[in-house]
Amino acid sequence: MSEHLRPDILGRLRTSRDAEERARAAQQLCSQVTDSEAIERHGEQNPLYVELNTRLVKLLNPASDILDRLAGTAILLALVDVDSLEDKQKFRITQQTKTQLAGSEMAISNEAVAIYKKLIEKRWASVMSSVETEVNRCLEWLGSERNEVRRMTALRVIEVLCSNHLVPLHSYLTKFFATLSNPLRDQRSEIRVAAARTLGACMGLIPMSERNVRNPGLNFLYEELQRNFQMASVEGYHGALLVSQELLQHGGMYMQSHFGQVCDMALKLKEYRDPIVHKAAIALLPVLARYSPQEFTRVNTGSSESMMGRACNYLITLSRTSDRDRAAAFLALGNIAQFCSTEYR
Repeated sequence: MSEHLRPDILGRLRTSRDAEERARAAQQLCSQVTDSEAIERHGEQNPLYVELNTRLVKLLNPASDILDRLAGTAILLALVDVDSLEDKQKFRITQQTKTQLAGSEMAISNEAVAIYKKLIEKRWASVMSSVETEVNRCLEWLGSERNEVRRMTALRVIEVLCSNHLVPLHSYLTKFFATLSNPLRDQRSEIRVAAARTLGACMGLIPMSERNVRNPGLNFLYEELQRNFQMASVEGYHGALLVSQELLQHGGMYMQSHFGQVCDMALKLKEYRDPIVHKAAIALLPVLARYSPQEFTRVNTGSSESMMGRACNYLITLSRTSDRDRAAAFLALGNIAQFCSTEYR
């Protein structure tokens, strides 16, 4: 058995621009290490693991080029799946991952978030003990950081943490909702969309029995929705539509009392001049249909037609007249037909 990592695998790992190829090479390196470990039982003193970690430190150095750092994150991701890791090794991997989360390259950040997600799912003690520290770092980045990569990373990390329903995070809900207000009307649409996904994950922490009109957090979100709408800007309208969708999908019974207002908003913005707002309004129509099929057919829209009638007539016309929106219109129509199948008969 070789006492050194295979240079051909290292070469492919460091030079490939294909993520899948890097992942395969990283898994092969880790397999070489663990095969040796199974035979020699050297634990952390396994010479191949020592070599791998030495190379990993160099690859992840901020001064290294982007391909080397991507190679380093691929190794980290593969190492997380190694069952024979000792606590010291797990701690080292956790610290290396957290360091990469603080970088300023989106490609590295994306990989670091994927590693962090896997660490959380595995409930490693080295990562679970620092969850609140990581949350506070993310809140700080969202509140004062001008680096857009860090802001996006913060949103995605909070989404990962909340999606895993970690008990300590319940006490942060008020802070999460308040902190997400600005990203939800950010100038960049990517930030707004990421903030909405994070918002939905945060709402998942609310017990189902508390998702009603008496919940102060949900009331705060609806008030923010209204404020965004009243801004009468692309950012405000888009943010309002995104929050509406998350409230419909994750707010339980809460949106029953606001259903008509959100229907009116979707109808008003469905032909808005900005394509981002226009597409978000179209996407909201089937979400409304799914939330309450009966109300969707009965909502008073100020005309002789129901909400479903106005929405479907518009979507049918759009599918015939707009090459750009045809696919989205057909998708929305199909979903509305599915959710309101009784009314279509």
